[in-house]
Amino acid sequence: MKKSNCLALCLLTLAALSVPASETLELHVKIVETREASAPHLFNDEVFFSYKPLHPTRYVGIAFAHENFREIHVFQRNDRNVFFFLYPPPEGRSRLDYRLVVDGLWTTDPSNPLMHRDPTGISMSRFDLPPRTAPRRVHSPVIRKDAGMVEFTFQGPPDSDVHLVGSFNSWDPYMHPMREADRGLYTLSLRLLPGNYAYAFYAEGRRVSDPLNPRRIFGPDGSEVSLLAVSR
Repeated sequence: MKKSNCLALCLLTLAALSVPASETLELHVKIVETREASAPHLFNDEVFFSYKPLHPTRYVGIAFAHENFREIHVFQRNDRNVFFFLYPPPEGRSRLDYRLVVDGLWTTDPSNPLMHRDPTGISMSRFDLPPRTAPRRVHSPVIRKDAGMVEFTFQGPPDSDVHLVGSFNSWDPYMHPMREADRGLYTLSLRLLPGNYAYAFYAEGRRVSDPLNPRRIFGPDGSEVSLLAVSR
């Protein structure tokens, strides 16, 4: 399978599982922009593992101590020859001990400096999971009648260019840039007169409807956009 097809298959799988559009876009950007392997880290509540080979490699997998190394989870590969794998950590676990399998050879993770030895002396890599925190509830759009404003919110990749477009600005992709109020959380408040409006977000050059707003219609070009009704 070609590398680009692997990435496309990953995104199609996310769509089939009804992953929110913002998370699909964020993961797409994460995969495309990963140029080098890095130590494992949390990404959207999952652990992102990566491996970049120094020599031609066909297969990379990962096996975990808490699964008694009985299952090998297969990595995918992006267009920059970086193998990657997202793993949802089981509830109640505070760390993950694991080994990589590279073309049949069991090894530790070269990008992860944290290692330990089991009672038999076998070296394995370790990732300590941070304490779980309650997710922040985000709503969009929020109509503030007392101030006559509508607040739009979009969750996406950090440090991105995100713009608000809609029938209120003739779908201009540059008129209303959004501010990153928190890491990966973009907001913009507009004063809108009473009426019905269609809108969407432009993030990293891709237009997406508001995943936090269930009201959808089809826009002028036939694509799905979000619907907002501002009452008097």
